[in-house]
Amino acid sequence: MVSELTAKDGLVWSDYDEALPEELAQFARESELEAADAEFVVQNHQRPEVAWREKYVLILIHVPVFDKQVRITKGVPLYVIVGEKKVWTVHQEPIVSLEKLMRDYQEVPDKFEEYTSDGAMGLALHLTGAMYAGAFKKLERLAKHIDIAEDAIFSGNERKMVEEVAVLRRDVMDFRKVIRPQINLFTDPPQHALLVVGLRSQWRRLHGQTNKLWEVLESLYESVNDLSQTNESLLQHKVNELLRLLTYYSIFSIPVLMLLQAVNPFAPNNSLMVLIIFWTMLFLLVVILVFILLRFKRKKVL
Repeated sequence: MVSELTAKDGLVWSDYDEALPEELAQFARESELEAADAEFVVQNHQRPEVAWREKYVLILIHVPVFDKQVRITKGVPLYVIVGEKKVWTVHQEPIVSLEKLMRDYQEVPDKFEEYTSDGAMGLALHLTGAMYAGAFKKLERLAKHIDIAEDAIFSGNERKMVEEVAVLRRDVMDFRKVIRPQINLFTDPPQHALLVVGLRSQWRRLHGQTNKLWEVLESLYESVNDLSQTNESLLQHKVNELLRLLTYYSIFSIPVLMLLQAVNPFAPNNSLMVLIIFWTMLFLLVVILVFILLRFKRKKVL
């Protein structure tokens, strides 16, 4: 699907969302991409990169997208091609934050005019920065989930939180895999006609965004690892306590059961005292075992 917006000065933003082969062919003709770059865009399995060409600039970033169904964070490739009077964005999977930008600009044209005032490169840098801003929001939500898991662990829910902490840890690791190749993507650029002097600060700001994302991710990675170790320690402590009590119970119960085994409670010549002792000891063993199990059930170990 192709969506398009045109500013008053003639600058155009075309978004190719899960484009068909004929639409991609049209895009390649309009953008006048070199053959190698056209193949680069179509393959859709490339590392983040910035390519400076005489007539255009090709920027490939990976946008972190969270799949709620399988609870996995993955990087969706977003190609941003900047021409003299046009910006193309190409992606083969939905990017909610980019779709929202398109809708916002359609509903409020003045906002689109504001971001096109610095030309095609200015709009491209704004779109790229908006994708990284969306990543910060995802990290904020992830940090809140980590805080919720921490509260649950110290409320005695260690066993229930084992899987949740593992999922959070995987989310942070997946996020790191997406951002790591982009840390140095926006270092000092070369001189280019499309990147005027006033936009170089915006370019460096993108470099600052990626580095800030990485710093936040490193902090979350340390937090979730520490949380995982704490959860395992608390759970192991409770399990060890249960095993210790069961061991004490076994030391006491095994000799008693061996003595009781020698008594046949259904023998006709048993005295009343023998029967009382037999059933009392058996009852006590059962009560003690049930008490131990109920205690650790309340502690949420079982």
